[in-house]
Amino acid sequence: MKKTVLIFGISSFVGSNLALALKDEYRVIGTYFKNSVAIDGITCYPCDVLKKEYVSNLIGLIKPDFTIYAIGLSSLTECKLNPKMADALNSTGAVNVCTASERYNSKFVYISSSYVLGGEDQLYKEGDTPFPSTAYGNSLSSSEFYIQRSCLNYLILRCSPLYGRSYGPKHPNWFEVVQAALAQNRQVMADDTVVTGFLDIVILGRIIKSILGSNVTNRLFQISSRDCLTRFEFASKIAKAFKKDENLIQRTSLPFPNESSKSKIGAKSASTTYCFRMDTANIEEFLGLKMPSVDESIQLTAKRLDGESLA
Repeated sequence: MKKTVLIFGISSFVGSNLALALKDEYRVIGTYFKNSVAIDGITCYPCDVLKKEYVSNLIGLIKPDFTIYAIGLSSLTECKLNPKMADALNSTGAVNVCTASERYNSKFVYISSSYVLGGEDQLYKEGDTPFPSTAYGNSLSSSEFYIQRSCLNYLILRCSPLYGRSYGPKHPNWFEVVQAALAQNRQVMADDTVVTGFLDIVILGRIIKSILGSNVTNRLFQISSRDCLTRFEFASKIAKAFKKDENLIQRTSLPFPNESSKSKIGAKSASTTYCFRMDTANIEEFLGLKMPSVDESIQLTAKRLDGESLA
């Protein structure tokens, strides 16, 4: 009998792609808030993760072997403008799901982000204390702290920015924004001050499939491309890989939505670089392979999409 995976936020970019990655080997069930989804072979239920009792009853009814939390407000700017919503979705909802998962002996998998880190020019390890410089990072860091202190059966996957195709077109990720502009021969203004890894969501799906098939528990893994780039550099590589005009990618410096009072770095000018480089030695040792470079990740993307572009 297949084991059951319950994905909270199956209509999200991450949730829908993880559902597709896992549905052949697992019985996948998903929840959504407002945007219902229809994925072959997957049952979905409406759910408000802020309703603690409903969340607990749902997990108690399904009794999943694994519970994945793929809900959250991930825009750095939106989180700064709406800190209460960011805290509700990235922290309170995660705590509600984590607590219920613990009660019903379901392994809780939390998708976190490299933005829990401070943004200094260094290679961050899992054991380094996070000093988030953004509201987004603060909300995720709070969840990481709670899970590690309160849960006895968890996995935290701290990921670099992920890209690929979304289930719905309402909230395109950076890759989709760039591809849409290139397909229409429009210029793309791309920031050149924030350095992160970039990883195809399909690679995360493969990693999670390997992790769920093992007995590993109570671990935090950092998952990222081997190297790190700015959005300008990443967008330029997309243009090259999909044989589009690289001159359409225009370099710019955008204000970073940091919270200087909570940041170890303090206030920076718009032209200052923030770096979110993560050491991936532990996940590489666990998988027995090297994480791909950004170039290798994009090559996989281009091959998978066979040169397809958004109109």
